[in-house]
Amino acid sequence: MSAEHGREVPVTFTDGVRDDVTSLVGNLTDEKTSAALERRLAELLVECKTNPYVGELMGPGRHPELANCRRVRFDIPTHKGKPRFRLMYRNEPSDGAPAECLWLTVGPRAGLRAHRIATQRSRRPT
Repeated sequence: MSAEHGREVPVTFTDGVRDDVTSLVGNLTDEKTSAALERRLAELLVECKTNPYVGELMGPGRHPELANCRRVRFDIPTHKGKPRFRLMYRNEPSDGAPAECLWLTVGPRAGLRAHRIATQRSRRPT
């Protein structure tokens, strides 16, 4: 599904998402890798604006509190293997045409860190 008739959906960030991005990029020691990750995050921002359904719906599985949230597994193009990072977001409203794409967190998949942070932030009022 793509945005209706070229309509873009605004992307907003919960408190802490900008810090997530800074931390994620800052933890990489190689400048090329950091730049590639920054580019990938910018691409995800554009993708979410033009298609708020780009991520897979979490559903009621292992994280029922995130059932109405979406997840994008991502990495830089040169990385071999499974994607190391997750973007967790929620379309609001969750039914019908979204008026907003709310990013909850961008973080490492390792230890389900992104899932834990998204759970905490999804409980906060926006």
